[in-house]
Amino acid sequence: KNYVISFVILSFSIGFVGCTGLTTAEGWGTPLIHDSTLIAATMDDQIIFLNLDDGSAVANHIDIRYSENEMKRAIYGQPVSSPIYYDGSNELFEELIFVATYNGWLHAILDFSENDYEIIESEKITDSQIIGGILTFDNKIYLGTTDGELYSLQISLKTNDRGNPEVSFEDDWSMKFDGGIWSTPFFYNNDLILTTLDGYVHSVDLEGKLNWSKKFDSAISSSPLVVNQQVLFGGFDSTFYSLDFDTGEINWTFDEAENWYWATPVESNGIIFAPSLDGNIYALDIDSGRKKWEIQTGDAIVGSPVIINDLIVSGSKDGSIYVVEVKSGEILGQCNIDEKIESDIISDPDSSGVIYFSARDHSFRALKIKSNGNPDEYWEAPYFSDKLKDDKLAQPNDWAPNC
Repeated sequence: KNYVISFVILSFSIGFVGCTGLTTAEGWGTPLIHDSTLIAATMDDQIIFLNLDDGSAVANHIDIRYSENEMKRAIYGQPVSSPIYYDGSNELFEELIFVATYNGWLHAILDFSENDYEIIESEKITDSQIIGGILTFDNKIYLGTTDGELYSLQISLKTNDRGNPEVSFEDDWSMKFDGGIWSTPFFYNNDLILTTLDGYVHSVDLEGKLNWSKKFDSAISSSPLVVNQQVLFGGFDSTFYSLDFDTGEINWTFDEAENWYWATPVESNGIIFAPSLDGNIYALDIDSGRKKWEIQTGDAIVGSPVIINDLIVSGSKDGSIYVVEVKSGEILGQCNIDEKIESDIISDPDSSGVIYFSARDHSFRALKIKSNGNPDEYWEAPYFSDKLKDDKLAQPNDWAPNC
């Protein structure tokens, strides 16, 4: 089948690891901004906690693989934070951090006091793999697996006899699809929208009832975006789609890309920005799909860009960060770090133009995007998780800035 061929080729072409058995899963998880802390899953089986302003560690890292003989617990999805309530109560407990790993485990992390993070629960959810991210809503977790299972898990929170919190993940419902799920479900109007590798887009309500399914001719791994009743995503057929949220019927298509879509699109002021593995970002009118402009980078775009004011900032596997004017598509600034960038780019709304991302050299980095589009280093040095693993200084003193 076409989607099987696409799946195999994609595994080689973007270097996705673990699924073919040719190499070891490492992950390229996107970091999470939680209050004043950057929480990130590393390529070295750690969860790290960094100061947003200087990149220094604000807490001890957490190991999520306990021995070298254990299967790698790579993380491809972004950690998520969610407020959790006590069972059967409207009493808010705390925000918990949730992380799902490639080998099927789900972890709950609590900050017991200021910057004192600990895993308070780890459960094996599936014997399959988890590649997409997790979605939390109303004390529940929704996630998909590579064997096509969509899970709804109830987060149970109780207090034990010693007054300590106890968390467990209880089965709520699950739904089996024929195609593997590599995407993160999207929540909109009390429904879940998800994509599968056998070329389907599915709409499921929060009780596990299927609303509709729409079949396409190629695999879909991109996580969907829903804006203004439109389901937006790209497929392995190099086509970008807009579907009606209520029915799944096609509103419009855009077919000028020369390679597959992997990243989730982003939207701003009626413009959809669709990154492609052909190295281009396409700016499309949300109502018609008409192309407003496109910009070309030097290699595939795997992660989603971020909008900062009237700028869009994207990474590329060519090792560069690109800063583009939203209105015109003009590239205003560029920074080459000479390392593949595959994670999403994220920003802190309170930091006035600072972006955060990870790279394939095991680093986490921050850049300040000036109003003219010029990117500058924000930290004195990146944070290298592999150096931490080897008991070396994670932020080198002799770092020469790339930007």
